[in-house]
Amino acid sequence: MNARNPSVKTSSVRENVAQPMRYSNNRIEVGDITNATGVAIGPGARASVTQVRNGTSDEVANAFAALRQKVNALPGGPVQVVAKSAIDVLEAEAAKGERAKESNVSKWLDFLAQAAPDVWEVAVDTFLNPIKGLGTAFKKIAERAKAEKNGRRDYG
Repeated sequence: MNARNPSVKTSSVRENVAQPMRYSNNRIEVGDITNATGVAIGPGARASVTQVRNGTSDEVANAFAALRQKVNALPGGPVQVVAKSAIDVLEAEAAKGERAKESNVSKWLDFLAQAAPDVWEVAVDTFLNPIKGLGTAFKKIAERAKAEKNGRRDYG
C-alpha cells in the first residue's frame, strides 16, 4: 500500500524515476534521476547508451567449449582432472574481463601445460587471437607462454 494513496500497491523493485522538469526563460531544471540507463533533456536532446557487460561473451564461451571438448577427449585420470580444473579456473577468470588476474591466468595455464600440452597449445593459440570479451591478461600471458615455449624445451 502507498501512504499517499492506499489503493496503490508499491513494489520493492526499483523503477526508473525522474523528478518533474521546469522550464523558465530557456533554462531547464531537472530533479534527481535514479536507475536510468540514458537521459536526454530539452528540445532536440539525445541520449546514447552503451552497456558493457562483464561476463562471458558467446565467443569466449565457444572458445572454452572447444577447449573443454579437447580435455574430455583425454584419457581419464589425474591428467584429465587437472586439465578440467585448469579450464574451469581459466573460464572463471575470463568471465571477469579486464579484471582477470594475470597471476591466476599464468598459474593455471602452466598447470594446463604440464597436464595436457596439446590442450595448452590450442588454448594459447586461442587466447592469442582477439576474442570479444576476453581480457588483455589472457593475451599477455599467452604471448609470454608462447615465447617461453619457443625458448625452452620443457613443454611437451
